[in-house]
Amino acid sequence: MSRIFINYRREGGAYAAALLDELLSRRFGEGQVFRAARSLPPGSDYSDAISAAVVECAMMLVLIDEGWVDYFESGDFSSLPGKGWVTEEIESAIKNAKVIVPVLLAGAKMPTEERLPAEVSRVARLQYVRFDYRNTRQDVEFMSEWIVSLCPQVQRVRHASG
Repeated sequence: MSRIFINYRREGGAYAAALLDELLSRRFGEGQVFRAARSLPPGSDYSDAISAAVVECAMMLVLIDEGWVDYFESGDFSSLPGKGWVTEEIESAIKNAKVIVPVLLAGAKMPTEERLPAEVSRVARLQYVRFDYRNTRQDVEFMSEWIVSLCPQVQRVRHASG
């Protein structure tokens, strides 16, 4: 079971999500981190698998890029009829009482509740962390410490080299 679920927009956060996945997987183990593009095996029903991964995770990291709020305001959810996967995943995490941590990517600002749909407006009230391309090591170290303190079931992987 993946303990850390990475929620992101393909249009703005895919590369940051891949990098964060890689760095957190090194720290906690690949099986502890869920990122749909890597974690879903070929032939799996992605709708069922993503829904199950949200329910089973301990924590969701919501990657907020510069266009994140515009995504909600546009209503253009080409990946899913209705609300879109980003919204569906966050809404499910809220309903299932998961720890949710907004992660501000370089240049992004924390959105206000008024600019978000009611289903995900709670995200605007949550304390965030930063993940900036200029400070990836420091940001991941800081984030890792918070992940362990918020979700003690997530443990670091011990590497033979250190």
